[in-house]
Amino acid sequence: MIVLAFPELEDIGRKVAESLGSRFQAIYRKVFPDGESYVRIEANVKGKDVVLIQTTYPEQDKRLLELLFAADALRNHGARSVKVVLTYLAYARQDREFLPGEAVSVRTVLRLLSSVGVDALYVVDLHKPESLRHFAGQAKNIIPSKVFSNKLRSMGLKNPIVVSPDLGASHRAKALASGLGCEYFIIRKHRDRITGQIRHELPENIDVGGKEAVIVDDIISTGGTVANIASFLRRCGASTVFAVVSHSLFVGEALRRLRGAGVNKVLTLNTLASRVNNDLIEYVDVSPELITALREHSTPWGW
Repeated sequence: MIVLAFPELEDIGRKVAESLGSRFQAIYRKVFPDGESYVRIEANVKGKDVVLIQTTYPEQDKRLLELLFAADALRNHGARSVKVVLTYLAYARQDREFLPGEAVSVRTVLRLLSSVGVDALYVVDLHKPESLRHFAGQAKNIIPSKVFSNKLRSMGLKNPIVVSPDLGASHRAKALASGLGCEYFIIRKHRDRITGQIRHELPENIDVGGKEAVIVDDIISTGGTVANIASFLRRCGASTVFAVVSHSLFVGEALRRLRGAGVNKVLTLNTLASRVNNDLIEYVDVSPELITALREHSTPWGW
């Protein structure tokens, strides 16, 4: 088996290769003067199983096109199997037609990956795991609850409670709460149909007074959702508020918004090709989750 990674994820690629006892090779990439992308596979992949690691943020369109180029090149040069690990899948939130005539972008992306010969796909914390039905091969959504729960336990939390911002994130909250050995609950959200204002409520018999509230979600973009819930939990008496988020884009004033809402710390994964240097943010390595998933769902001879 050979593990390949694009330059931004070379560190993750090397860790995965070492743990799997495989060879690592970085992918050569450049941009032509006119802005077009160029990708070259420098390893001999003929007859070999290949794990290809990529992220798709920032510059989503360019990163996706590079991934398609690389997967197609691997097939063209005789790779026996191609397994793609996407630490972050762009366009995952456009998973249905919200308005008539809209493109279902995640469906298009997954169909493209199928069309270039990707046999198996691993995605870290996909917005909606059911979107993987659009991929033709074997697919796995990786919920990073173990690395997050290990990190939180190392921080010495005394009385944590896990908070899901909505029903859609409840599977993340349940997994994290199981790892921490604590309870979780789903925030009740009410939107005023006239003003559009959102009001939150705690479920009955839930008290966050004096507790360490841990909000868990897949993505922080502008930070509005997490900030609103953090502010609400603070008003309800939470002693501290942590945000545990797999992919943190921190668009615009997100950091200022989160800090102002009373978030003490954001724990996030190194799934993107960019990092933010800020004392509010702490990055957690996703590599152990990738290694576990690859070991559990593959053999030395492929699928």
